[in-house]
Amino acid sequence: MSFLDQMTKELLKRYGRLALGKPFAPAFLNILVTSVCDMRCIHCFFTEELDDKERKKNQMKTENIVRVSETLGGNLSVLVIAGGEPFTRVDLPDIARAFYENNRLESIYLMSNGQIQKRILPDVERILTECPKLHVTVALGLDGLEADHDRIRQKPGSWARAIDTARQLQKLKKRFARLDVQTCTCVMNSNQDRLFEWYDFLKHDLRPDKINVNYIRPPAARPEELNIDLERYRRLSQMILEDSRSGQAKNVYGGPNGAFKAAVDIYMHELIAKTQEEQKAQLRCFAGTAGGVIYDEGTVSSCENLPPIGNLRDYDWNFSALWYSEAMQMRRARVKDGCFCTHESNCYYPSLAFNPKHLVKIKRLERDIIAARKRVEAVEQQATVATASS
Repeated sequence: MSFLDQMTKELLKRYGRLALGKPFAPAFLNILVTSVCDMRCIHCFFTEELDDKERKKNQMKTENIVRVSETLGGNLSVLVIAGGEPFTRVDLPDIARAFYENNRLESIYLMSNGQIQKRILPDVERILTECPKLHVTVALGLDGLEADHDRIRQKPGSWARAIDTARQLQKLKKRFARLDVQTCTCVMNSNQDRLFEWYDFLKHDLRPDKINVNYIRPPAARPEELNIDLERYRRLSQMILEDSRSGQAKNVYGGPNGAFKAAVDIYMHELIAKTQEEQKAQLRCFAGTAGGVIYDEGTVSSCENLPPIGNLRDYDWNFSALWYSEAMQMRRARVKDGCFCTHESNCYYPSLAFNPKHLVKIKRLERDIIAARKRVEAVEQQATVATASS
C-alpha cells in the first residue's frame, strides 16, 4: 500500500469517528522537546520557559518520549519537533525512529535556528538512514535579510550560519531525495518593511524546497512586534500562491503527499488574514482531536494558545490515557464552541483536512501545484538533453 493510500485510509478512518462523535489519535503531533535555546529572539512566545532554569530538570527523557509513541493509539502522519532548539538534544534520531517504527510516521519536521551544524548535519543524515521511508523536512528559522535577521535573533553572525546550514543540507539532499530544506519566516513589525526583498532572495538565490511564513502571535518577548500591516502579509501570501501555481517558485514538499501538504500551508494564509481581520473563526478547529501539543516537561494541551490539561507523568507516560481523559474531552467541547486563532501548526494544519468545504479548495490547489511542477520539470529535462547533445 502506498503512502498516499495510507494517508487516505487514515483520513477516512478519522472522518468515520468524527461522524460518530468519537475522539481519535492525533494525525498531527507537535512536541516541544526542549526549553534549551542559544537564542533569545524578540518575537519568541516561549521566552519565560527558556529562562526557567528549574524547568530544564524536568525535561522529558528519551524513554519517556518513546513511551508516548508506544501509547499514541494510532498511526501518525506528521510529527513536528520544536523547542527551544531541538538539536541541543542528542537523541533526536532515536525519537524519530520511535515514531517511525511504532506509528508508521510519514513526515517529520525538525524546526531549527540552523546554528549547531555539528549536530544538525549528522543527525539529519542518521534519521534519513535509519528511517528509510520517512520524509524529513528541516525548517530553518530565517526572519529576513542579514541585518534584520541578526537583530531579531539578537545574535550577530546567525544569518550567515543559518544560510550555510541550508546550503549544506541542500548538498545532502542530492543523496537523500526524501529530505526537504524549508525556510520559516515569522512576519513581524521588525521585518515587514523588507519582506518582499527577503522573498526575492529566497525565490531566486537560496531556493529552498518550501517557503513558509508565519503570522506572529502573542505573547512576544517584545510586544510591539505584534503590530504588523495585515495587507502586507496578504500581499506576500498572494505572491507565494501565484508563484506556487505557476511554478515560478518550487514551494512543494517531496513525497507522494508533498503537494497536498504544501497546498495546506499556502491555502491557510488568507484564512489567517481573514481571521485576524474579522476576529472570528473561518473553520472548525480540531485542536485536541486531529492535533495536539506535548511540552518539554511532559504537559499536554490541545494547542499552545490554551493551558495544558495534564502532565504525562501523572499517567505513567501513557499518552492515550491522558488524550481520552475527561479533562481533554472538556477541552474538545470548548474548542468546538467557536474557538479561533491564527496559529498555523496548532489550528490550521491539523484542522483543514477535516473541513470539507476547505478541503475541496485545497485539493484544487494541490492539482495546480502538481501540474506546475510537471511543466517545470519537463522544461528542465529538455534543457538537460539539449546541453548533453551540444
